[in-house]
Amino acid sequence: MSHEGNDKIIDNERDNRIDLSKKMVFAATEMGIEVVQEIAAETLKRKPGMSVKEFTKVLDQYIEKQRELVNNSTSI
Repeated sequence: MSHEGNDKIIDNERDNRIDLSKKMVFAATEMGIEVVQEIAAETLKRKPGMSVKEFTKVLDQYIEKQRELVNNSTSI
């Protein structure tokens, strides 16, 4: 049989973890959007009028380059 005080503590801890997870997801999303905005600004300076399809390729290349950097830094 559970104790009402313990249930409240457990519920509060769960709620705190959920809130922290939501904040982390929001922060990561916000940071990701900021990175895309920076890439878009730089890309459009170099190639004004770029299509969405071309820009998507630029983003794919960026992701691949970042993946390589991460893989190279963790393999040392």
